[in-house]
Amino acid sequence: MKDIRIAVQIKKVKDSEGKEVLRASVPMRLMFEKDFDAEWLNSELKKFEEKYVELVDNLKAISKDIKSTVAEGRVLLYWNFGDKVFKFIEQNEAGVLFLENVTRYLVRDVGVSDKMLTRCRKFRLLYPEISKVDPSKSFDSYVSTFEGGYISAKRRQEKKSEAKDA
Repeated sequence: MKDIRIAVQIKKVKDSEGKEVLRASVPMRLMFEKDFDAEWLNSELKKFEEKYVELVDNLKAISKDIKSTVAEGRVLLYWNFGDKVFKFIEQNEAGVLFLENVTRYLVRDVGVSDKMLTRCRKFRLLYPEISKVDPSKSFDSYVSTFEGGYISAKRRQEKKSEAKDA
């Protein structure tokens, strides 16, 4: 089965108790040969779904921590966020089952912007070892090095206020 790649979709569905859950599936139009092992596919879909749900849960927890953590050391949370995304994408690209447009699904399921996902992943790519990240620096300062002058919305507002007062 190494010579095939099957695109997976992640859908929000209601379980038997009416709770919204994420489910992995393959498109209905997908055609398989007679001897294709459907049990294998179902087993692999379940594993893929579990990995994806675990990723979403981890990213939601990190995102919550980012919002509630004081500035000192928060940059490490951004790195961890990017690391989880980076590792999932790396596994996703190597597997028989894969998720097209991972960012689109994560934006929907984690509730963060595509910019945040992209920046955290890029941060992790540029700093592959967390030990190279200075916890006393802000994430914005790192982003500005790879985006060439990034200014957060909060800082832009502060600058506008300062300009009005001057």
